[in-house]
This record gives sequence, structure tokens and C-alpha cells, in this order.
Amino acid sequence: MAPKNKIVITVTGFTLVALFWIYWVSVNPIDERAMVKFISVQEILQTEDNERVRIGGVVADGSITLSSTNKLEVAFTLKEGDSFLPVEFIGTRPDLFKNGAEVIVEGLYQEGSFHADILQTKCASRYEGDLRDASSYNLNEIEI
Repeated sequence: MAPKNKIVITVTGFTLVALFWIYWVSVNPIDERAMVKFISVQEILQTEDNERVRIGGVVADGSITLSSTNKLEVAFTLKEGDSFLPVEFIGTRPDLFKNGAEVIVEGLYQEGSFHADILQTKCASRYEGDLRDASSYNLNEIEI
């Protein structure tokens, strides 16, 4: 066999193994939490599936209730358009978690309530203010 053919066969073999590995890892993730669907509040209210999902929305005003026995336990209502979803979360809350904050929760919908084990807040617009207006950049502050 010519050396050129050996190289072609070797490269083809490695390529096929790599493609198979990528397919296998995508279809069979080690951690089930790695591949989660992002759906709307209205979709979760209409579904009867008991699968792990991720949902985004706004914390409804006045809906945050802290547990009197466990300060890490919080219940609130997630609002998306005209749809409302009761959410329960146990864990450390982000600093920006408050009424009207945009949040993303991940967990399971069971018995009429969403049981989240991950709670994330979106960055507040106050951190983006200067970045939107290029005229506010003061490049003279940077010392070289």
C-alpha cells in the first residue's frame, strides 16, 4: 500500500471516530441537566410532561415570599405576558433578585407549581448604560 493511501485512510478513520463521538455525546449526555429545553410560561402551563425545562420571565410585583423557617426558601410568581407561573426555589438567591427583575429558572413543573433548582437574574440595564453610547467613552483615562 502506498504511503499516500495510508495517510488518507488514517485521516478518514480519525474523522469518522470524531464524528461518532460527537453524535454519541450529544444524544447521550452524562448529565441530564446539560441539555434542557427553553420554553415559555404558557407552554409549561399547557403541558403535562414531567421533564426538566428552563423558563424565562419577570418576577411579578409583590409576589416574593420568604419562608419563615428557612431563609433560603423563596416562592414567587413568574410573569410572561399574560401568563403567571408559581415558582418555588431553595438556594442562594442572586443579588439582583427582586420584584420586576428578569429571571431564568430551571427545574420541574409538578402539581401546579414550578420547582426550580437554578435561579439566574439577567444583568440590570444600569450596567449597560455607558456601553450603548459610544460618545460617553473617555479614552483619556487609560494610561499606557
